[in-house]
Amino acid sequence: MTAQALWMNIPLMVLAFGAWVGIPLWIVFRHPDRHPRETRTAPAYLLAAPPKRAAPPKRLAPIRARAYDGQRGLATM
Repeated sequence: MTAQALWMNIPLMVLAFGAWVGIPLWIVFRHPDRHPRETRTAPAYLLAAPPKRAAPPKRLAPIRARAYDGQRGLATM
């Protein structure tokens, strides 16, 4: 019984595959591009120059200073 179900599904799979491939091909062949010169250009994102970004600001290196000694006032240096 299992083999019979397999063999009955093969024609259905062939029909489904034919429709999956055939319908898009039929649409392409039926309605080709009207102006092929216009479709052979590069996409707009490739034609436009990338925006210029400003260089990131340089961060200064932190320094170690003993300005607070744990008391209420500033430490004497």
